[in-house]
Amino acid sequence: MKTRIVCFTVALAIFAALNSPMRAGDKGKKDDPLAGMPKPGPEHKLLAKGEGTWNADVKMWMDPTEPSKVAESKGLMTRKMIMDGRFLQEKFTGEFFGQKFHGKGVLGYDVNKKKYLMTWIDNFDTSIMMNEGSYDAGKKTFTFTGEENGPKGKMKTRDVIRMVNDNEQIFEMYREPIGAGKEFKVMEIRYTRAPEKTKKIE
Repeated sequence: MKTRIVCFTVALAIFAALNSPMRAGDKGKKDDPLAGMPKPGPEHKLLAKGEGTWNADVKMWMDPTEPSKVAESKGLMTRKMIMDGRFLQEKFTGEFFGQKFHGKGVLGYDVNKKKYLMTWIDNFDTSIMMNEGSYDAGKKTFTFTGEENGPKGKMKTRDVIRMVNDNEQIFEMYREPIGAGKEFKVMEIRYTRAPEKTKKIE
């Protein structure tokens, strides 16, 4: 196991050295084999604004033909930056339909793709959600899109996070059956920042 770790570290250093934009005489960069690796930027600082503990008021629509039927519940979202400020890790705990619910996600920004990324897993499913997105600075809104396999077939996904202010966010989840209908709203969560004494992420 140690041999594999050493080999991987050496290979990573060589790769970084070969791809680093070094110039002759630039001793600082030349001495650093990881100088060419992507570093956190302003996009990661934007994600860091989501750190902290948030109370969640949840609304869920199970049947798009009856939008007046809404299931409501409450939860707690805790978030923190990980991997030296490169990713925002989140953990949600709550209850849906009398069942304990917990999920974990990671948000990031890929400097090579120039895309925001979102992954999610929870105890109600066996899939891993993976979406790519963008940020509209004027609307203070992230929009992530992708596809998923649902009980009734494949669906287009659109998840929206609107940063109302430093202490309030609104998350909206939309789904659209591919080739079999129009987009409908599945969930809305209003997040409000909780006091610092509230339990933090594990």
